[in-house]
Amino acid sequence: MFFQPLTDDQPEPSASVQARLAPPVRVLSAGPWTARLVGDELAHISYAGRRVLRAVKAVVRDQDWRTPQPSVRSVEIKQDDDGLHARWTVTFAGYGVEYDAVLSAVFTPATLDISFEGTAAHAFRSNRIGLVVLHAPADAGRDITVEHSDGGSTAAQFPRDISPHQPFMDIAALEWADAGTAFRLSFTGDVFETEDQRNWTDASFKTYSTPLSRPFPVDVAAGDTVRQAVLLEAATLEPQEAVEAAAVAGAGDAGGPMVVTAHIGGESGRVPALAVVAGSQPGLLPAIPGLDAIMVELVEDSGGAGPSGSSRSGSGRSGWAAQLQSAAAAAAVHGAGLDIRAVTADPAGAVADLAPYLAEAKRFAVFHPASHVTEPDRWQGFKASVRAAGFSGSLVAGTRAHFTELNRDSSRTPSDSDALTFSITPQMHSTEAAHIIDSVPMQRLAARNALSLAGGRPVHVGPVTLLPRFNAVATSGDAAEAEADELQDQPFTAAWMLASISALTLDGVASVSYFETSGPRGISDAAGRLNPAGELLKQLAALRDSVVLAVDVEAGEAQADAVTLYPVQSPEGLVIFAGNLSGAAVAVDVRLPGTVSAGDGDTAPGRLALGPWSAGVVRFPAVDVPAPN
Repeated sequence: MFFQPLTDDQPEPSASVQARLAPPVRVLSAGPWTARLVGDELAHISYAGRRVLRAVKAVVRDQDWRTPQPSVRSVEIKQDDDGLHARWTVTFAGYGVEYDAVLSAVFTPATLDISFEGTAAHAFRSNRIGLVVLHAPADAGRDITVEHSDGGSTAAQFPRDISPHQPFMDIAALEWADAGTAFRLSFTGDVFETEDQRNWTDASFKTYSTPLSRPFPVDVAAGDTVRQAVLLEAATLEPQEAVEAAAVAGAGDAGGPMVVTAHIGGESGRVPALAVVAGSQPGLLPAIPGLDAIMVELVEDSGGAGPSGSSRSGSGRSGWAAQLQSAAAAAAVHGAGLDIRAVTADPAGAVADLAPYLAEAKRFAVFHPASHVTEPDRWQGFKASVRAAGFSGSLVAGTRAHFTELNRDSSRTPSDSDALTFSITPQMHSTEAAHIIDSVPMQRLAARNALSLAGGRPVHVGPVTLLPRFNAVATSGDAAEAEADELQDQPFTAAWMLASISALTLDGVASVSYFETSGPRGISDAAGRLNPAGELLKQLAALRDSVVLAVDVEAGEAQADAVTLYPVQSPEGLVIFAGNLSGAAVAVDVRLPGTVSAGDGDTAPGRLALGPWSAGVVRFPAVDVPAPN
């Protein structure tokens, strides 16, 4: 079976990219407990072989909720009669912040005690400093008891659908049971609360310190110190020997190459319409047949806003005409439409500036520059103005920011829009590769929740970007330029994009927009050469609305999460796009439908070998595909 990489010249990863994709991992094992110290994060905390917490880590947020980069300075691990002791020092630096922290974890047969002590190297303004506990998304639906700071308690449950607001407040401790073991997680040093981070496509519920009801940001002086701790206790009726044996079995590594078997089934969906954001130089992008749209984001300059919030004679929109002209010219090259996203306090007034381009636009959305959502009190005036100007495309409402804003403002979102929209970035809270990868199934969940809010209307997802395009929660008012991720031109990003497209292949998701046309946040370079993500988008755009086949993967949890197979039935035959989001090679036995073997009824045409962090395509001649059940 011939696996063809998406591009012939795969970029050589830099040392920093390699370190990011493969951070140092130290496995900690003590009695019934196992955990992994991954960089600065104590992750995959398990008891008797069963996952208890996704992670515990320290965070420092500046006044705009940005996270200075953590760097581990030292690690000490020792074991004695009292248990296993781990101690690591971390420096947080960036955005004008320097902060030093010492963390420790002490494992005993019945407890895991994690402490944090942090000190500011100099003065800065902060929204949060301290420990956070990440609970796995698999906890959705789990019953839990919340003990409050006054000694009272509340019976609660981790939400199944994404909760727009904090499900648990005023937390002193959390108690729950799993597989015959009772757990208690208690907090000291501050009052904690829990938010549903799936709103931002993080794969976690997060219990954090310093309630959001308190004023922020706060001034932090040089030398100010924060001390916090969390204590995880486990109580079980199982004999200690049996519990420890289960822990050893659960932590075992089978070794050898990763091998999975994938059965290709019947129709499961259609390739969605794919679009790309114009960026600053959309003309550099080579022609992409089948591209749905060029999205152009028009942001009103705040200097043009008058005292009532309306724009003074369009002065804040002086650059819009050039942006639209450039995007429209690029769209014509691809045979695509325009997807206009206008950020303005005066949407009705802005229509006149956009009128010459409305005939070429297939979608039009407006958002307020302060709230980043479609404001209902401006909607009807905008709708009347744009229809009077001759626009006949789809009027889209929602948010230019995260699903969070759509979820929290769903009751205010205009109900008579033609469609809804929200954007995705996997790095609102964490920049580690593991968190970027784990966001993929959360994208699917967010899209399903958005479709529920849409009530039958289609949903347009995007832009989908590695890093945020802007800071939707900044308190300083500074409009920093969007950052670029060093992973953008790597095969990793193509594999992640393929997994994202697969996750968002849902009935009702009408289009998905990815990245920018060119540049450091784009899918092509200054010479017009497509990077791996760009080549993937080009090949899939040409297969728009083609049948996507179901895939049933036989593998362990880690292997199944690492591999993406996206089989598309094209007129020329079956095309299987494949990606590997792991640092290990994976062998995939692909079993196609339509032929019968002497054994189990499937035929394996061969073994597909996927290298680490890779994406590519395999093509087969036409096969008979069974009708869906």
